[in-house]
Amino acid sequence: MSKDFKDNKSLDVERASIDTGSDVAPDEDQRLRIQGEQNPYYVHELRWTEAEEKEIVRIFDFKILSWIGLMFFFMQLDRGNMGNALTDNLMEDLNMDLNTVTLGSTIFTLCFCLFEIPSNMVIRRTGPQRWIPFLMCLWGISTAAQFWLKDKVTFFICRALVGMFEAGYIPGIAIYLTGYYKKSELGVRLSIFWSTLAVANSVAGVLAYGILHMRGVAGQAGWRWLFLFEGLGTIVIGLFSFLLLPEGPTSTKGYLRFSGYLTDRQEQIAMTRLIRDDPTKADTSKGVVSNKDLFKALTSPKIWPNILIGFFGLLPFSPLTILSPLIIKNLQLGVPSLVSNLLVIPGYVLSLSIMTFVSWSSDKHNERALHGALASLYYAMCILALAVLPADASNFSLYFALIFAMGGQTCWHPVNAAWIASNTAPVGKRSIALALYIISVNACDMVSVNLFRDKDAPRFIRGFWILFGALLLTIVLFLFQRWHLMYVNRKRSETTRHWTDEDWKSYNETTKDEGDERLDFRFCY
Repeated sequence: MSKDFKDNKSLDVERASIDTGSDVAPDEDQRLRIQGEQNPYYVHELRWTEAEEKEIVRIFDFKILSWIGLMFFFMQLDRGNMGNALTDNLMEDLNMDLNTVTLGSTIFTLCFCLFEIPSNMVIRRTGPQRWIPFLMCLWGISTAAQFWLKDKVTFFICRALVGMFEAGYIPGIAIYLTGYYKKSELGVRLSIFWSTLAVANSVAGVLAYGILHMRGVAGQAGWRWLFLFEGLGTIVIGLFSFLLLPEGPTSTKGYLRFSGYLTDRQEQIAMTRLIRDDPTKADTSKGVVSNKDLFKALTSPKIWPNILIGFFGLLPFSPLTILSPLIIKNLQLGVPSLVSNLLVIPGYVLSLSIMTFVSWSSDKHNERALHGALASLYYAMCILALAVLPADASNFSLYFALIFAMGGQTCWHPVNAAWIASNTAPVGKRSIALALYIISVNACDMVSVNLFRDKDAPRFIRGFWILFGALLLTIVLFLFQRWHLMYVNRKRSETTRHWTDEDWKSYNETTKDEGDERLDFRFCY
């Protein structure tokens, strides 16, 4: 954008039949102007039509979100291929047992959690459009290197490297998307992003079924080819991502993006609508996340309930993802063992459908907590069924119970992530909050996979009872967080109810409150 265009913003101000401008009280309008004009692309008087805004969002969906979804697709292939490899005698080939595989999963998760916050502290300085493709290439190399596994030591090393390099990707992407979408749009977009997890898990079964039949090619096991091909695919996507991901909505020109995604006017609309929705997004400066933001995120009582929701509510995810092919194989449904990789696909399709509906409804009604609680109730009932079905229940009954339980996986996960992103500011604190959330989601893997022991096979009833209790606690946490944030909003409204313009002016000049700590910030619930 030329300097003349930026300096003559008023020339581009238009009014349309559908006004999507700022409809706020005069004192709030002035505070919005002051914050917004920190950004050179913000135009306080700018108006646009609903059709114009939908076109911009559509461009972001097709140009940005679709590619990010493809990146996540390959990430999930790399994370989930261990479950497929187990059906091709990986344990026997490397002389390992299920407890060793579980330890490998724990090492992966530990490295993932340890490097999550450092990665997200760096991402603001380098930019997610550079850092995320860089990480992707590194974990792709680590995945492909599993082709040459010799024993449990090399197995542990590779799992550690994959976990270390994947750290930072998911919260980094969530932060990246907040630079394109408003709060009311984010839940569905994160759902679309996470829906590629279900797609990847479904496709992984088909890929595994084909690739694992390569056992014996060049004298190698099928699971070795699985790791190699999926790792190489990840590297290719990572390299293309360097050329396709822009820095933000006002920097889409260049490389394989050619002349860019937006016109000059669309860039103004894109930034102005974001800042009106969340004035803290006016600051797009780069820099390493400060220690102050780190400390505030770590000590915020408004973040931790959401983090605990992630920990307890997603305890069932890892066991169901990793062990479902093995559980189905042990059910002896009368199909070849490799077909068990295909029989998990209905569960992932159901998971995708439920997650998409919950996220759509949450955005439509601008409500987070009750959607999460109801979705968790469904999940809990399905897990309970796996625990209470009688010992003489048919194997097909157990299979269908497992499929419905898999349908509850991550059903509210995008809603909770969008909830955290919307309720946390400034961006540095938001980065750490999302990193803490992803840490909690993955830290629970270290607990959950150890709930399923060899001696509990094939039903794993003890583990399912523990998961059921965790989901009941999740429901309580959703309801508590709703009450908590309603209380905070009410207290802030009572404090400022009778404030005049002079009171607000004095507050703005003297306060040390920032982001979500300001008295004019309201939490969504």
